[in-house]
Amino acid sequence: MTEYEYYLSPSRQLTDAEKQLVWKKPLTHQISEEERRISQEIKRNWHRGEMKIANILLEGDAGSGKTQLAKALSANFGLPYTKVTCFADMDKSDIIGAILPVISSEQLAALEPEEQTVLNALYESGGFHSITEVVMEVLGITQEQAASKMKQILKLVSQNNDTAAVEYRFYPSEIVRAYRQGYLLEIQEPNVIRDAAVLMALNSALELDGSINLPTEIVRRHPDFITVITTNRSYAGARPLNEALRDRVQHSEKMDLPGKEIMVERAIAKTGFHDEKVLAVLADSIIILDKTARAHAIKGVAGMRSLFYWTDAIAGGASAKQSLYHKVIYKITTDSDEIKLLEDALRNHGLMAGLEGIDKEEADKKEIDKMDVKKQNGSDAVEIRTWGDIDDADFDSDHSAEEQGISVKKSADSEESSSHTSDDLAYMESADLGEDGSPQYHQANPEPMSEEAKARDRDFRKKLNRDAREVVSASIHNKVKLIVHRPDYDKENQREYVRLSKGLMPIVQEIARKTLPLLEHELSNEFARNRYYGGKFQADSVAYRDYKYFAKKRPPTEFPSLAVGLRVDESASMAAFGRLEAAKRAVIAVYEYCQICNIPILIYGDTADVSKIEQMSIFAYTGMDKTDPNDRYRLMKIQARSNNRDGMALRIMAEQLVNSPQQTKLLVSISDGQPKAMDNYTGSYAVTDMQQTIEQFERKGITFLAAAIGQDKDVISDIYGNERFLDITHLHEFPAQLVRIIARYV
Repeated sequence: MTEYEYYLSPSRQLTDAEKQLVWKKPLTHQISEEERRISQEIKRNWHRGEMKIANILLEGDAGSGKTQLAKALSANFGLPYTKVTCFADMDKSDIIGAILPVISSEQLAALEPEEQTVLNALYESGGFHSITEVVMEVLGITQEQAASKMKQILKLVSQNNDTAAVEYRFYPSEIVRAYRQGYLLEIQEPNVIRDAAVLMALNSALELDGSINLPTEIVRRHPDFITVITTNRSYAGARPLNEALRDRVQHSEKMDLPGKEIMVERAIAKTGFHDEKVLAVLADSIIILDKTARAHAIKGVAGMRSLFYWTDAIAGGASAKQSLYHKVIYKITTDSDEIKLLEDALRNHGLMAGLEGIDKEEADKKEIDKMDVKKQNGSDAVEIRTWGDIDDADFDSDHSAEEQGISVKKSADSEESSSHTSDDLAYMESADLGEDGSPQYHQANPEPMSEEAKARDRDFRKKLNRDAREVVSASIHNKVKLIVHRPDYDKENQREYVRLSKGLMPIVQEIARKTLPLLEHELSNEFARNRYYGGKFQADSVAYRDYKYFAKKRPPTEFPSLAVGLRVDESASMAAFGRLEAAKRAVIAVYEYCQICNIPILIYGDTADVSKIEQMSIFAYTGMDKTDPNDRYRLMKIQARSNNRDGMALRIMAEQLVNSPQQTKLLVSISDGQPKAMDNYTGSYAVTDMQQTIEQFERKGITFLAAAIGQDKDVISDIYGNERFLDITHLHEFPAQLVRIIARYV
């Protein structure tokens, strides 16, 4: 790739200041496949009118090279590079700029030295630099801090300004400067912005023929302006990228860790450390840690940055195994349980032994050096122990022992089913425990339902059926005959619930105990800005003339953090190897955890091909808008039935979650096999339907996880993707493991 190969406007003359903003590739820069592909696509379409590519989306984890790629595009296209980092409370002034009063020297002298410095720098800039850029440079602070500081100064100046005639001056934002002058602008993390009005302003600006309305003028998009949107996946505070914003993107890249060979090449180029054998072990470790963190919903990231710093530490003489924690693992998590999961993954793949081998070899080398100093001649020889090469194929193999099945519960007519339990049981244990750990009790025999209650229940079932059929009416499942059931329960279900829940509740309560303090922080005293009414007047919003001059306090209940959907595959194969009972125990654990933490929970089971007139069966055990304490006993109606039409079930549940007000919406599918239903819902047809369903509803804010508990783990992993896949090796650990994973999304 030559220096000028991808220049978009070779005849354009940049100023000296603009030339300084064009990124210069260091000698260590390695050209990636993504960089080559994007550069070629943009160059090819640059003069094709509506087919022009000027808005790019790079989506991936921290350390996957998104910003490095954005800067490389600046060098390839010969465009000045600049960036903005978005934050939750951004408002329109952060997008377009702000109007500031020019105060007198006497008023200026009355301010604090820091405020004086900022205002003097702004007045001297003459409006040619963005207001945020000036404040960041003068005070040496971050972009978010600069935005907050300017709001404080504006408020202070407004309070102290009692002059009748005031001169005002407009200072553009960094976005406006790049937009007007034709730079390459990186917009980092727009998915954390809370205010929809801010996103609407961005949407309008990103049209190929778009414009930005300023208080002083209308700025048209420069023909050379390119925006690169970079977002992290699954980070705290991050939401799915706004659909309208995503729609304005003409090219997207999913930024994951590069292949092992590329990782080694980049580490060599970046650090100057050339021991490829050691680097191979480090790269393998990063790959396994990244895969394990995704599989267990651990929110930290193992990426290229971690590899670079880890390599550099080892090159400086640090222990490979000890520096693993300080350079990699503690960046991912400091939770003891999560660290153990990561350590076990490395150990199972032989990588802990590999790191110990690196340290042993280094120690042997040092011992040889000492002996060389003492040697009188060259006859002495020392044998050095090393470790074997790591086979790449090992990373996808299953090193775990065979699944240990849990005994299936005997049926009611078996000889020992009721030998220790009275049929006229009046009291039974509840799932809750007292303060001393002893079981509490409640009346188990429910009162007969009144006619009015039965009518309400019928109406609810009808609504469930109507809603479900409406959801699938525009999909490939529109002609599938569907019935949504609301299972009832009996005393046997109550007994089974008590038996299965006994050992689970201490674990569930302990996880909930750690979660509840986090939920207390949701009590919000923040103000939602730009409202037509509210309890707080915003003087700085009057300039926009949109009548949104007020701020309204957000009540704690306005944005609860999490809603959970649990889909249970009730196909016939679930009866094998204790899977059904393991699924029931997991569902109980999640249900009780959500009850303790007041998290809305939706639990559906499904099966297919029960009969010709019932091709799809949905079993609504719990609902988002109808809660019943006895739902816990309905969960015991989960059973192995017939086939499974997964995509249809996911679609029905995802739509319910979409309509919920929660910020994070998690849909977990518990399944032991790949989709298969009559007539032809199988193979690539079914897989494509599931993947399209997942993609469609992820754009609407749903996070999918697949808990695979059967023989088709590889197929389920391929369908959902590694980042959404939970490999449940030991069924007896499944309930606690699933609750811990859900707790991480709170």
